[in-house]
Amino acid sequence: MDAIIVGAGLAGLACARELERSGKRVIVLEASDRVGGRVATDSVRGFQIDRGFQVYLDAYPEGRMQLDLLALKLNPFEPGALVAENGKLRGVSDPWKRPSAAIRSLCNGTISIPDAIRIAFLRRDVLARYHSASGMRGTKSDRENNFLTSTTTREFLLARGFSDECMRRFFEPFFGGVFLERKLETSSDIFEFTFAMFSLGSATLPADGMGAIPVQVACRLAPGTVRLHQQVERVEPGRVFLANREMISAKHVVVATTFSSAAKILPQEVCDQFSTRTWKSTRMLAFAALKSPLQSRTLVVSADKDGPIDNLCVPSDIAPSYAPPGASLVVASIRAEWTASEEATLEAVRLQSSVWFGQAVRNWELISYVKIDEALPDESPQARRTRPTGNTCAAGISLCGDYCTSASINGALYSGRMCAEQLLIQTGEAEPS
Repeated sequence: MDAIIVGAGLAGLACARELERSGKRVIVLEASDRVGGRVATDSVRGFQIDRGFQVYLDAYPEGRMQLDLLALKLNPFEPGALVAENGKLRGVSDPWKRPSAAIRSLCNGTISIPDAIRIAFLRRDVLARYHSASGMRGTKSDRENNFLTSTTTREFLLARGFSDECMRRFFEPFFGGVFLERKLETSSDIFEFTFAMFSLGSATLPADGMGAIPVQVACRLAPGTVRLHQQVERVEPGRVFLANREMISAKHVVVATTFSSAAKILPQEVCDQFSTRTWKSTRMLAFAALKSPLQSRTLVVSADKDGPIDNLCVPSDIAPSYAPPGASLVVASIRAEWTASEEATLEAVRLQSSVWFGQAVRNWELISYVKIDEALPDESPQARRTRPTGNTCAAGISLCGDYCTSASINGALYSGRMCAEQLLIQTGEAEPS
């Protein structure tokens, strides 16, 4: 084989796709029973339940390059969010996409006029920086990969003069849910790129769930490229050793797993730096309801000081295929700092959401409790400095994954594509892009 890729997440699949397009013979070894890594959708009693709250941002430059977005049948959320505070739901909308709704946001006091002006300037500056840094197609230097910063998102926003009220009512609940941490310690580079993607496009859900994204990439590979149920015990330059004692050799080995899994199979001397990087976890409760508690295709983010809910949405309002006919799927994501038991969390979610939607919440039936210990890698400025400095970690061994670029679908696709390009450059079959 020309290359063995360990891991069938988005990065590994993107790498395999790029290599096969150049005529290389590739196999992808995946330990689980499916492709996609952390991007997955489970079917439960006719409901499609994504593993953790996930959305696809249709402005992702790598997605526009590598995916057939029309075939995914993307269904957009309404721009903005409903902010829940003290039992009330107040809308916050994008003034460029929903001007009248944005005016209502100002009138109801959720966002002050000075903060609205600061958001307008933030949008202008972020988009200008994005366009100058990466280009719309993402074919040159990638915003997420090349910028290093010592600034957290919170420091960045406070330096731009945003009020404590705006931080508490909008940035903390909305981007805290995106980053799985409300302290907003995520690098400001990640925030700027994500803010640009929300500004340029929409948050969406594929008709067949988020798991349809890696399935689409995998289906474009040659038959037999992906081998499931293949547990890798260790890798060496040019060789992969499986748990069944089989050894497979190739010219190149690409480790496309999470960093924690990579640390278990790579030679110790090449993974000491990033193997200490930590994960952010998440929990999610999925309910079957007779009808949706919302009147629009939007996300509810909680600005309440108490209560377990980080955000709540009705995916079947966005994409009807997420629920069987005559039913709605309601999904509540739990704040990272909430540590109560599953039973106590369920009762607290019912109590908090009943304040927002009334006693009909008591009829919601819990159909899935999802706990993901490794949901997102720590993306603080300090953690991002531990990223691998390049795709090659040793002679004959390369790395790719969202931890090498940024914790996003765009970052995973980009990392896989760039890893393949580097391998082709090494063999003299491609020029640096």
